[in-house]
Amino acid sequence: MIRYFIFSLIFLPFYSISQNSLNLSLSGSYTYDAGVECNDIWGYVDSFGNEYALVGLTNGFSVVNLSSPSNPTEEFFIPGAQSIWRDIKVWNNYAYVTCDQGSDGLLIVDLNDMTGNTYVFISTDQNGQNMFTRAHNLYIDEFGKAYIFGGNVNPVGGALILDVTNVDINNNVKPTILGEFDEYYLHDGMARGDTLWGAAINQGNFYAIDVSNPSSPEIFNNGLAFNNTPDNFTHNCWISDDGKTLFTTDEVSGAYLGAYDVSDLNNIYEIDRIQSSPGSGVIPHNTHVDGNFIITSYYRDGITVHDVTFPNNMIEVAYYDMYSGSGDGFDGSWGAYPYLPSGLILSSEINSGPNGEGMLLVLEPSFQQACFLQGNVYDMTGSPIFGANIEILSTNISSTTNLNGFYNTATLNSGNYNIVFSANGYISDTISANLSNGLITQLDDTLEMFMLGCDNPLASNFNPLATSDFAYVGPQNNNFASGGYFYGNQHLLIDVFEPCIIKSAKFYAENINTITFELRDQFGLVIDDTTHTLSVGEQTLILNFDIPVGSNLQLGVSSNNSGLYRNNTGANYPYSLSNFIEITESSAGVPGYYYFYYDIKVNSKCLDVPNESWNCTPNGCFDPGDGSGQYFTLSECQLYCQNTGLFEENQTLIFPNPTSNYLNFKNNYLGDYEIKNVLGLVVQRGTKEKENISLNLYTLPSGVYYFSIKNKTYRFIKK
Repeated sequence: MIRYFIFSLIFLPFYSISQNSLNLSLSGSYTYDAGVECNDIWGYVDSFGNEYALVGLTNGFSVVNLSSPSNPTEEFFIPGAQSIWRDIKVWNNYAYVTCDQGSDGLLIVDLNDMTGNTYVFISTDQNGQNMFTRAHNLYIDEFGKAYIFGGNVNPVGGALILDVTNVDINNNVKPTILGEFDEYYLHDGMARGDTLWGAAINQGNFYAIDVSNPSSPEIFNNGLAFNNTPDNFTHNCWISDDGKTLFTTDEVSGAYLGAYDVSDLNNIYEIDRIQSSPGSGVIPHNTHVDGNFIITSYYRDGITVHDVTFPNNMIEVAYYDMYSGSGDGFDGSWGAYPYLPSGLILSSEINSGPNGEGMLLVLEPSFQQACFLQGNVYDMTGSPIFGANIEILSTNISSTTNLNGFYNTATLNSGNYNIVFSANGYISDTISANLSNGLITQLDDTLEMFMLGCDNPLASNFNPLATSDFAYVGPQNNNFASGGYFYGNQHLLIDVFEPCIIKSAKFYAENINTITFELRDQFGLVIDDTTHTLSVGEQTLILNFDIPVGSNLQLGVSSNNSGLYRNNTGANYPYSLSNFIEITESSAGVPGYYYFYYDIKVNSKCLDVPNESWNCTPNGCFDPGDGSGQYFTLSECQLYCQNTGLFEENQTLIFPNPTSNYLNFKNNYLGDYEIKNVLGLVVQRGTKEKENISLNLYTLPSGVYYFSIKNKTYRFIKK
């Protein structure tokens, strides 16, 4: 559970008084008696504006006064059958309570009487027709139609529809049965207008049911207006305010919240899904729409709030969890109520009290709409890139592109962010963007294809398309999954397709130790090795392994007792680097294991390169002796110097060459200049207004470039 893990590191010493939260704070709470647990919850506001919590308990029904949110007090309690399940809704001044164990039937409570003495249990309607003795859930729509779900409301436990508009228990006026839906068992549901949205938990579907004629409900579109939910156990559903999007929960471990476009009942489809605390196995229970947000209760994960302004991009913006445990299980929060005029959010806690009692939580919200980011990622031909990664730096937020190259994500706080676009086989790009709450920022990017290769034109394996002579392969660090320090002798297996050099790698040592690192062939014979004394912790070591083409080469250590870190889960083979090298697996033969070598730097290897090179200076051509000269033959240098009149009319100096970041350019030429790569593409433009200028080449990949000014061209190398 990601959120809980972070919390346990930071707040564990104060666990009894501080809970896992973001943008929701505890205003007050009410703890019930020992042995009493909570189930569902609703709210009520009287004619004076006083707010109340209506709380279902395992032994009855409780009404709590919220006039002082920091100190809630119980107004009254009505005992009932012992039951895990109760549900409550309100019409006018009456609370309607169902119970799914025992034979309470429908409890109707007059909330005008806060002594709790005015209530009735009924199982028949105004006309004496049998209704039910137990039911799982209920909902009351804007017309005063109550929908009773589950239990024994009819042979299948579908939905019984009641008219509650004229109920007056003081004068013995009961609800009237209008009709029933009996095609599927409905575990929960809600209605708006002429549509009942039913959660058919056993089918794993939600259904759009036409209730314009409540005496004869039927599924829209000749029974085809339905859709499967992500985890096939549809527990509840709630429609958006505009009626275009339905949100769902599945009551199983690790399930998703689902979002569906239901604007056309002939074409219902999923538009997004999201998990809370991925990997923890927590179970979603009920979700409710409140404007641009959905508020969801999770067993063992508390209350979550998602911004659904753009329902195809649901973003968590708040949470509060009182329960001390996590994972799969039916503890913690049962229900949430977000509709009080004060803005307070209520949570009914099954057993989050100090000794496992039920609790009512009164939560103060401070969340706001998220800052949305979306766009498309293309290659240089304009084709979409699938699987590109988009990361918002200084956050833990990232997204990937779909088959159409589209991505969407969001962050909670407005501001200026650096957005990194990357994809396998492409050069990463960073763009700055200003993100604002409640708004979408459209940010597209085009990535240049990455090509590792030799960029020396005189080498026999010169690749004019190469964009870099080095790159990295393998996991960047060891924190992608679990693992530990290892004292056995295992290795990585690699396939090599082009001669190259493993320049360096990152290692993690438990102790100070001297270790010999080896490159071996497929038979275990040493090809190259180097020895280092390691300090404790993370370090990058120079290896300079000269690697030949081959399969199943071994990258390891010389003996046991290295004490180097290895991951025992989470490795995702193969790790590939262009057409050069691929880490295929480990020698352990167990999926997920990864040994010792992280963030491996691989350099291309230029073959058959002449040693001589030349620079043209005011004093003539000279060979620097290290192959770094601007020209590869003396005749080329002499011809260039003669043609440019370098010695007679315009002394030119370019340094350092090769360069890493900055290039200094000195001559008398003034005017517009261009820098082109080996493909002739312009990568930089500017105006030279003085004799000496310094060019920032930080963003350019390694390679050969040409600086042109006044019809003169000068070659330089970016390392």
